[in-house]
Formats: sequence, C-alpha cells, structure tokens
Amino acid sequence: MQQDHLKESVSSRSGEIFSEEKQGARSFSSTKEDTLSRTKTLYYYAKFMIVIGIFGHSLYYLQAFKIYRQASAENVSLEGFLIALFSLTCWLIYGVLMKDKVLIIVNIFGVIGATLTTLAIFSVYL
Repeated sequence: MQQDHLKESVSSRSGEIFSEEKQGARSFSSTKEDTLSRTKTLYYYAKFMIVIGIFGHSLYYLQAFKIYRQASAENVSLEGFLIALFSLTCWLIYGVLMKDKVLIIVNIFGVIGATLTTLAIFSVYL
C-alpha cells in the first residue's frame, strides 16, 4: 500500500515537471528574427575567433624566429613545446571530426608554428 502511494506521488510529480518543461520551452521559443540575429552574431564571432586564435598562436613563430636568429634555445623548454604540439594536434583532429572551420584554421596555424619551434630547438641542440 505504501509503495502504491509512493508510485502515485512520483508519477504525479513527473507530470508536473513535464508540464513545467513544456511551458518553459514555449516561453523560450525564438522568432525568425532572433535566429537570424544569433546566426549573424555567430558568423562574426567565428571570424573574430580566427583572428584571435592566429594572433595567439603567433608566439610559436616569434619563438622559432628568435631561436634561429640567435642560434640558441637557452631557457626554452623543449618539453613544453612538445606538449603544446601534441595538444594542438589533438584540437586539430577534434576540429576535423566536428567539421568546425574555426578550430581547423586556428589549429593548423598553431601546429605549423609549434612544429617550426620544435624543429628550431632540435636544430640548435644537434
């Protein structure tokens, strides 16, 4: 008997939650204008993130240039750049799998830069 009462209580509460979710979904429905605005915002933000991502990964190119120019990799962590190269490669693969152009573009730029820096460090050590 107590189990039947518990089942009824849970069942009625589930119905309340479901109806609340349906009402919430209706109140948050977007209009066509909202969708267009959001799409436009995402488009421009994606372009912005490509610029920021490339700018951020430019440090690899600057470091590689400095190592080649000075013919010294003193105080430069090979391990750190190898970890960065591995991480960037993983993000690039993820971007390809997700078909995300921003991740692909930015991480191609980063992988090339990290590879150049790693090669610069190796060339100085050899």
